[in-house]
Amino acid sequence: MLALADHLLVLTILIGLPIRAYFSMRALRTAAPEALVALRRRLWTNAILSQWLLAALVLTLTLVLGRAPAPLLVVPRPTAGLLGVLLGLATMVSLVVRQRGALATDETVRERVRARLAPVARLMPASRAEFRLFAVLACTAGVCEEFLFRGYLLWYGSQFVPLLWAALIQAVLFGVAHMYQGRRGIVLTGFAGVFLTAVTLVTGSIWAAVLIHALMDLNAGDMAVRTLPSEALPAGSA
Repeated sequence: MLALADHLLVLTILIGLPIRAYFSMRALRTAAPEALVALRRRLWTNAILSQWLLAALVLTLTLVLGRAPAPLLVVPRPTAGLLGVLLGLATMVSLVVRQRGALATDETVRERVRARLAPVARLMPASRAEFRLFAVLACTAGVCEEFLFRGYLLWYGSQFVPLLWAALIQAVLFGVAHMYQGRRGIVLTGFAGVFLTAVTLVTGSIWAAVLIHALMDLNAGDMAVRTLPSEALPAGSA
């Protein structure tokens, strides 16, 4: 049975998080180069705290209302689907490693990566020093966004429509939540949401999707450090 707090949390996830991200991205785009590094780190920290806070509120509500955690897909399940996804992930990782190797020698690959990251370039780390905090953000997004979208919102939506419809709607909303990346970013993130939702349904829990999501974000951050020009880095931060 849904409580008023559920509706408020869903509104916060679907409206509050995208609005915060939109204004954060706007601030980054208009920031002076000398202020960019400090602003970026502050916005990353705010994003980390807000996502963990929302995840904690959902978990607290679940415990207070005496709900079983299983419907939120947080209970790992050793299934054949999980094995298949992990094998597929190993293949994806090998392809990414090959691409990372090509970055050092192939300017065409570097230019392709720069073009892909261009809409969010100012959000990405520009040095190894920055990457450490970005890695915390990437892991936070992997855990919290999968818990909030593929766990909680999928369960919430299934209270109103059949599971497959809830899965599709939730994946689309995941794309819309990334509107700060522009129209192309919404579409690409929407497809990522569909993929991660399929992984969750096939494996029976969010944890394979958590791993994939975190690795995708970590790879994007590493690619940014390797390919994007640095802006206003303080001495000794590279």
